[in-house]
Amino acid sequence: MSEEMPAAPWAPVDGLGEVVEERWRRLHERLGVRDASRIRELVEAARAEPRLRVLSPGMTLCWLRFSRRATPPICFDLPLVRALGNGRYEVRTCDGRLQEGPGTAEAVALVVAELPTDVPAPL
Repeated sequence: MSEEMPAAPWAPVDGLGEVVEERWRRLHERLGVRDASRIRELVEAARAEPRLRVLSPGMTLCWLRFSRRATPPICFDLPLVRALGNGRYEVRTCDGRLQEGPGTAEAVALVVAELPTDVPAPL
């Protein structure tokens, strides 16, 4: 008879951590290693925005996404944003519309404007 091994504790697949603040810090550190200046600039601007800083960040291949939770189930009902190049950014709204922002600040403002009303404001 084989002995069952205890289940390993759950860890987020992306390795960013289970606490929102920790996820922002690790994402920032990870981007510092790569030459991804537009993405890094976007993450820094999003992290500086209080309404986004309370959300859990994550990266897909090219999208910066946000979740109400740092652990599963991850929420997929919030806007996403990505760099297009030439200082332009694209925001995908909750209902799937695409909007373009001509700069980092404008893109972050679009994301904030598209947050659902039930996303709490920071204290």
